[in-house]
Amino acid sequence: MLSQQQSGPQRGEPLTEGVAKDFSLVIDEADSALGLSEVMVPVPQSGNQSWRLLLITLLSCFAASGAALGAFFWLINLPPTANCENPASVTTDRAQLFCAQVAAESGALPDVLTALDLAGSWTAGHPLYYEVQPLIEQWSWVVLKAAEQELRSNGSMEQAQALVSHIPTESPVFATAQETMQTWQGEWDQGEAIMATAQTALKQKDWATASQQVLALAELNNSHWRVEQVQALSRQIRLERRAQELLGEAVATAVPGGSDRLEAALRTASQIDESTYARQQVQPYLDRWSDLLLKLGQDKWYASELDAAIALGRSAALNPSRAQVAQELIWISQARQMAQKSLTTWRTSPDQLVTLYQAMLLANRLPADSPYYPQAQSSVMSWRNHMGELARLQTAQAIGQVRTKETLNAAASQAAQVPQGHPRRVQAQTMVAHWRQEIERLEDRPQLVKAHELARAKTFDGLREAIQTASGIALHRALRGEAQSWVYIWTSELQVMEDRPLLNRARSLAQRGQLSQAIVEASGVKPGRALYDEATDAIAGWQGEIAAAERARLRAIERAAARRTEVQDPEEAATVETPAEASLENATTSPLPEDLPMAPAPINSNLGWPQSPLPDRIDTVPGPAAPAEAEAPVPRSPQPPSAPAVVPAPVDLAPAPLPAAIPPQPLIAPSAPAPQPLELVPGPAAAPAGEPQATQPVAPVISVQPQPEYLAHAPIGLPHAASLNTEVLFSGALYAGH
Repeated sequence: MLSQQQSGPQRGEPLTEGVAKDFSLVIDEADSALGLSEVMVPVPQSGNQSWRLLLITLLSCFAASGAALGAFFWLINLPPTANCENPASVTTDRAQLFCAQVAAESGALPDVLTALDLAGSWTAGHPLYYEVQPLIEQWSWVVLKAAEQELRSNGSMEQAQALVSHIPTESPVFATAQETMQTWQGEWDQGEAIMATAQTALKQKDWATASQQVLALAELNNSHWRVEQVQALSRQIRLERRAQELLGEAVATAVPGGSDRLEAALRTASQIDESTYARQQVQPYLDRWSDLLLKLGQDKWYASELDAAIALGRSAALNPSRAQVAQELIWISQARQMAQKSLTTWRTSPDQLVTLYQAMLLANRLPADSPYYPQAQSSVMSWRNHMGELARLQTAQAIGQVRTKETLNAAASQAAQVPQGHPRRVQAQTMVAHWRQEIERLEDRPQLVKAHELARAKTFDGLREAIQTASGIALHRALRGEAQSWVYIWTSELQVMEDRPLLNRARSLAQRGQLSQAIVEASGVKPGRALYDEATDAIAGWQGEIAAAERARLRAIERAAARRTEVQDPEEAATVETPAEASLENATTSPLPEDLPMAPAPINSNLGWPQSPLPDRIDTVPGPAAPAEAEAPVPRSPQPPSAPAVVPAPVDLAPAPLPAAIPPQPLIAPSAPAPQPLELVPGPAAAPAGEPQATQPVAPVISVQPQPEYLAHAPIGLPHAASLNTEVLFSGALYAGH
């Protein structure tokens, strides 16, 4: 508190100096005091009371103004906002209206309907009736537009009527809403009648009438019928027409019968839309075709054609009414496939047990009312029996893996216990046969190893002993085939060792030019020997060389004869021609042999012919032609006489004549044996001298073996006699050694 301490003049004394100097403000319980003279300007004592009154007045004005402002703001402010999320706090009508208005501001149709129902329930006597009328009108228009949108978009007349029923009768929009509903109902009834006519036409496949109804719908004012229903009806007409086409195609496909055609018909019919009337018509066909496919699938299952049964089941599953039965057929077929996989190999494995168990689980999925339940249970019982014997075979196989004679015998005995008639009997017997062959291999392997050791030396004796040892493996033994293969190989090696020197000698002779001897030497390699093909190829090559040399020699002789014939007078040549020449000329026109003989045959010397003054031998070694001392004439066609350009030399019959030029003909290497002696019969007498010979004389009767080409030409000057004895010898490189 402030306290005053006064000293100096008392009341009534003049204050000439203002406030007393000793006047001070003292703060209770303070350590220091502040002099008032240091804070306030000294005033006369008469103005102190005025100052106090002014201060009180101002404070009163401020208090009254604050109270007035508080009352004003309290009056103009709304009541406190209600908590719409807590229904317990919404107790007054104004709070309910406030919450409804807040909800309707979101624009959601359910909130607008709730607010409209709340405000529409207040009568004219309600305090808030006139306050909510503008809101009721606003909300009624929102509901009417929502009903129209529902009718156009979804085509639900009932839903539109339900929305309009929320508009209260006191709403200014109520009359408009009722008129609009009547208009909608009339158009709706008209649209439904048109649609009913169209549906009847579609059922009767009257496409023209249905199309006319589309035009009738397009004339309505309601956008639901004019736009949406026109599109829907047009689409339905297209679907119905396509469905009828598919139905006819499916029926036509299934008429001939057969699983393939039934499957194709089902696939075609399954494309029909579910919403069409044709789907109802095709359903009996689908059921009948599916039943036929299921029956065929069951027959395939009995015949163990499981892939075909599964395929038929999948085709039948295209019909929804038979999908479950088709799936059951697929299950038992797949289960049987799994069971058969355990029999694909004769060896057993744990996977076979697992596969068999999976097959049993799959077969047990069939319900008791399934038409394939008996087959499934019968298969499961059989597979249980399989599993017992399969375990026995796996035990035997584990014993047989030791690979000794004793363990293999034990494994075979274990597998042989599978009884006859059991499905695993064949597998067990296969395993027994395998183990017995393993025992035979263990017994015969040392003998075959010994044969290999003997053959490793690559000697005559070693190979013979190896062959003998390997051949000791008896027939029907497991290693018999392998042993015979090695016997064949060693026999071939032995034959090569025996025949190689012979073939080498033949090649040496061929290199020295003795081709005939080389052929004879190489012929010692017999057929069936290892080197027979090689020897045959070599012989063929040498025969080709001989034939080529002979052809070259003959071409040289022909060229020389042709040159001498060109300079000889045809008339003089005719005077020299004898009947013997004519007969030999006929012989030259006979067909020439195609092959050369391997070696010449001796001429029969008992023909009774006189000794010929001709030489005993004709040298056939290829070389230069002999000097043209006497040239043999060649028969010519008659020519006009002309003076010869060159006078021919006298004909000398003493030397051995050369054969006349003949057209060259190809010769083939001979492969036939040596020919027999030649027998010639003299030809007819020659024409008188001075007359030209015929260009094609009659050929004499000749009995002849294939001879070289040059044998057909007789030497010039051979006397014409009934009996001649001429010995023709072949010599030279062609027939070495004769």
